[in-house]
Amino acid sequence: MARSMWAVLTAVTVMWAGCDKEPDEPPITTPENTWSWIDFSNSTCDEGTPTGLGANLRENKNLLIYFNGGGACWDATTCLKNNQSTHGPFTKTQFDAVASRLSGSILDRELANNPFKDWNMFFIPYCTGDLHIGNAEVVYTTDSTSKTFHHKGRVNTEAFLARIVATVPDPEQVVVTGASAGGFGAALNYDLIRSQFPNAKVYLLDDSGPLFKSSAMSPELRAAWAKAWNYDAPMNALDPAVKEDFAQLYPALARRYPNDRMALLSSQQDQVIRFFLEMSGTQFQDALEDLNATVLEPLPHTRYFVTTGQGHTMLGKPAASSSRGVVLLDWINQMMTGSDTDWVSVQP
Repeated sequence: MARSMWAVLTAVTVMWAGCDKEPDEPPITTPENTWSWIDFSNSTCDEGTPTGLGANLRENKNLLIYFNGGGACWDATTCLKNNQSTHGPFTKTQFDAVASRLSGSILDRELANNPFKDWNMFFIPYCTGDLHIGNAEVVYTTDSTSKTFHHKGRVNTEAFLARIVATVPDPEQVVVTGASAGGFGAALNYDLIRSQFPNAKVYLLDDSGPLFKSSAMSPELRAAWAKAWNYDAPMNALDPAVKEDFAQLYPALARRYPNDRMALLSSQQDQVIRFFLEMSGTQFQDALEDLNATVLEPLPHTRYFVTTGQGHTMLGKPAASSSRGVVLLDWINQMMTGSDTDWVSVQP
């Protein structure tokens, strides 16, 4: 059965409620309960080709938006020489390969105890190298090679979101999530997405995308990101303080959306993220503990889930991740349904 009727009927209702003005974008229609790829001509991967998104839809009023990960790059060395990010193209071919490996993840409808098993799901790919936040075209040159990189993660997200809103225009609950670069993307695009669903109960579930205090990060690295990705506009729209200190994102979101629940997942010394942040294991752990204790802990509806070791990402196998005897999947269920006293931060 095509999952189109509910979306179309809802869109028609919105049209009539809005003085007969049709929605700007058409809803996405796909077979129910099946991952499908939708091309977007108004999207761009780093090398200039268009991309799209994955959708798995159902007759349901809840919505999960997942940002994929895949590294980051910001200069000729990281983008050309070392290839530290997933490059385009990202089309149906690449998506089908990803979709075949979703078993056991929060995007798996068959995963036992998955609180999102009946939700509408959207998968936002990553092929821009900019933590899903960029709006720039930059020419990088190394040796005799010059390439134009399209850091258009934010622009892509805006294009995808327009169709997502048309497809699920009035959800009851929304989860904005992602892992690694996608965890950063979920946090950095949360305000953009949240603003489109003023009546919904909305959650942030950031897997391995910690936004540390500026004092814990290299100022040269932060300056390089800002120059390459051109992210000032969305930062300033939320709070100019975020551009100077990424950790201020969390209290800024809490002030704007005081009832939303937000969660950060991380291992103590994440070997992948600390590589990109140019930190040692000890430096990463110190920065994480400081962020949790002084920034996240004071926020009434924000929690963290920290595991031992150097592992990277957990939402791919949440039933297999645990800390102090607490299984992550159970903890996520508490996030969705538990009281503020029942849902508590967990760390080694």
